[in-house]
Amino acid sequence: MKAIPEDIINKLKAVIRRIEVAAAFDGIGTEDFNIATSVVRLAEIAGMSERSLREYFKTYKGKSIVRYVSARRAEYAARIFRLFPQTSKSEAARIIGFNCPNGIYGLMRKNGIDNIDALHKNILVKSERLPFRFERLEDCKMFYRQEDVVYKICSEIEFEEDNWNKIERFVATKFPKAQIIGYVGFAIDRYIADDSESGIFISGILYRGISTQDLKQDMIGEIGWRPIHSGKYAVFINRGSYDNLDAFYSQVISNIHQLKNLKIDISNPIMEKYLNSPSDTSEEELITELWIPLLQF
Repeated sequence: MKAIPEDIINKLKAVIRRIEVAAAFDGIGTEDFNIATSVVRLAEIAGMSERSLREYFKTYKGKSIVRYVSARRAEYAARIFRLFPQTSKSEAARIIGFNCPNGIYGLMRKNGIDNIDALHKNILVKSERLPFRFERLEDCKMFYRQEDVVYKICSEIEFEEDNWNKIERFVATKFPKAQIIGYVGFAIDRYIADDSESGIFISGILYRGISTQDLKQDMIGEIGWRPIHSGKYAVFINRGSYDNLDAFYSQVISNIHQLKNLKIDISNPIMEKYLNSPSDTSEEELITELWIPLLQF
């Protein structure tokens, strides 16, 4: 197999990051998922021809770029069904860009899932009511790094130093007057592969004081950025080990569904916000906020 030049690998990594983030955020900026992940747009971002992108991508990932995008989109749909079992097929189809539910059936079959109803097996059980508060997040910019991970490493100090610290140094160099709002994270599970232990983890830092005019729309490299628009959130607090977060997620989502006056905006990701760090805090004293995006009504 012919070796891929290092500069091409960097461009391919940026393309892959764009695909993953488009799946996590239902698109990028003003572009929906279909446009943001089209071969035409990805070739433009990578600065190469569509033919070259297709050939290099298949060599690098072992599958065509179209199949890779399809798998990420199917995982996004599966995540909606499994996290939010009350979501109808038509609503999920609309969110991921299909005009009718039939598109979802074809997408899932192509990626090895013949029975969408089986994804609804996560039946919500009523749980003890958790305290929460409402917060409105202001318009800001998120700079992030994305990594393929086994989730248990996300709580390691080395992981934090290799992600959030790199983001901080990058932004401080380019935008020294920017102010940090918070440290956040998003997990993107590999549901199609039925792998609950690994996936993509996006480490991000929210900043105020950076103008969009000062930023390029896309960055080729290990750190990317995206605008986060103001919105209303329900904020729940988990105290203790990160190992408790899976059970805490389930309890929070159950709580939200029991509250008739709240509706989750499933087109936006649930965000973990870290108020302290395992680098200087004991495990039992860690504080993680779960920010649940809400529909405005």
